Amino acid sequence: MPHRRKFFAAMTFALMFSLADRRAMADGPGDLAGPDRSPIALALTSDGGRLLVANQTAGSVSWVDPKLGKVLAELKTGDRPSGVAVSQDGKVGAVAHWYGYDLAILDLSADRVTLAGRVEVGPEPRGVVISADGRLAYVAVGASNEVVRVDLAGRKVTGRVEVGREPRGLAFTPDGSRLVVGNARGKSVAVVDLGRLAVERTLPVEADNLRQVAVSPDGRYAYVAAMNNRGFATTLPNIDKGWVLGQRVVRVALDGSEPAESLSLDPLGDAAGDAHGFALADGGKLLAVACGGTHEVMLFAEGQKPLPWRAGVGRDVIEAGLLKDRARFRRVQLGGRPTEIAFAPDGKTLYVANYLSNAIQVVDAGSASLSRTIPLGGPETPSLVRRGEALFHDAYRSANHWYSCNTCHSDGHTNGLDFDTRNDGWQDLSSSHLRSRKKVPTLRRVALTGPWTWHGWQSGLDDAMVESFTKSMQGKAPTRDEVQALVAYLGTLEFPRNPHREADGGLGPAARRGEALFRSSKTNCSSCHSGPEFTDGKRHDVGLNEPGDVYKGHNPPSLRGVYDKDPYLHDGRARTLRDALTGDHAPENLGGEPISVAELDDLIAYLKSL
Repeated sequence: MPHRRKFFAAMTFALMFSLADRRAMADGPGDLAGPDRSPIALALTSDGGRLLVANQTAGSVSWVDPKLGKVLAELKTGDRPSGVAVSQDGKVGAVAHWYGYDLAILDLSADRVTLAGRVEVGPEPRGVVISADGRLAYVAVGASNEVVRVDLAGRKVTGRVEVGREPRGLAFTPDGSRLVVGNARGKSVAVVDLGRLAVERTLPVEADNLRQVAVSPDGRYAYVAAMNNRGFATTLPNIDKGWVLGQRVVRVALDGSEPAESLSLDPLGDAAGDAHGFALADGGKLLAVACGGTHEVMLFAEGQKPLPWRAGVGRDVIEAGLLKDRARFRRVQLGGRPTEIAFAPDGKTLYVANYLSNAIQVVDAGSASLSRTIPLGGPETPSLVRRGEALFHDAYRSANHWYSCNTCHSDGHTNGLDFDTRNDGWQDLSSSHLRSRKKVPTLRRVALTGPWTWHGWQSGLDDAMVESFTKSMQGKAPTRDEVQALVAYLGTLEFPRNPHREADGGLGPAARRGEALFRSSKTNCSSCHSGPEFTDGKRHDVGLNEPGDVYKGHNPPSLRGVYDKDPYLHDGRARTLRDALTGDHAPENLGGEPISVAELDDLIAYLKSL
């Protein structure tokens, strides 16, 4: 179909720039040699004259003149930049480092970027914004579920507030008095009163994987790009109807007076994948959504006829009337993996950070076309790992493009949800589509934790890739070369450093007591969770079998990074480690003995340190 041909043409362009582009860039600081840049986030100065770009895999930021289409400067800043912000006067920048756990403060000039300071903010920071007066930065710290306030001149943290599970996207209200926070794994948007640095209200949304946030110019609504887990098994009929999951924009009234509404993004038979970026223009009447999985930007316009917002989950697919109305809806194929986006002051020029393209792309919203590509740097030919990364993020490998591997295994980790992926041979004895649902496991260090699946029936990671593409995604089987590339990419996925360790990397007193308890016969934990990855790779009957299970018993998951793997057990029935260890997975139910509250605290302290 034409849509698919456009995708392949754009993907080819995105992964291999022309020799002319490379020669043009060789004259400036943005030489196209070096590692993949992987731009994940961007920030535009208030006059539209400069872009600050976070290059995730290169550990750098690029300072770009978008009108000249030129990288003016590039600076190494830290481990996996994830979010950037620029002050209104364009003189101060900030970049949050996902694996570095810090905020780098930058001095910006017309054509230079220098490091001014660094502030530790906490584990796995993502989004960052700078106040209108340029004095304060606010950082979404994902693993501690907090927003952290940073005094930029004093180079210090001056406050923290707990907001919800894994905050990620941030946006100020127009008067600067409040901060809107999208909680990626919390199904909620928090509104923070910045004067008191306190949560004013938490607004529930029927959405998951919350990403870039924006606020309407009148301050009435917050918008966030997201998806929704619809809860049905991954059969082809369910996928065709949008009953497995769907992409959407969610709109919430910040005063809490109205229920959250959603705008479905998925055309029937040609769905969107991995909604990530979101931006507003024209007084909030023009909406742009970047969908990384289907390599595109979608443009929606409020005209004489309003957009079809629906309360709650909304429709499973985009309203049919929109598909025929080019005044209200258009799709722009870009290739690669579009992530964060921003409109220029003219309200027509849209800047797109394209992770897999190693580029900033410029979209003309008026003509709905790609008008320019600004290369940031990277290899001329994608490596084996990079090809695997592209496959991992490609929703075209699923039936009708509904989702990619990344949709559930967010950033190679987990989005905390559960799905019925039909890879466990379940025999439906109850006519309930919910009984076979399994929690999405992390893929960090997955190559070292075989066998695979919750029942441990898959002994080869190569075979697991084929199974995932053909059953979980209902797509075509990967070739041998594609499997090799995917496995190579999975082999690069590592845990960040553990925030529950002491400064020297050792265990605290409680964790040391917990370790002794973990290895004792009183808890019996180490009889299954043993070895360097804290799993013995065998199948154990731990009392969680169900009548429809074809494979009896469960494969103990690795306990590395378990502090960030909630919820727990194969079906996510335990929300916290404490719930798991006092419920169905309590030591006395696994061949051990009851433990005291103090012992439980010590055991949890040790588990969090792994």
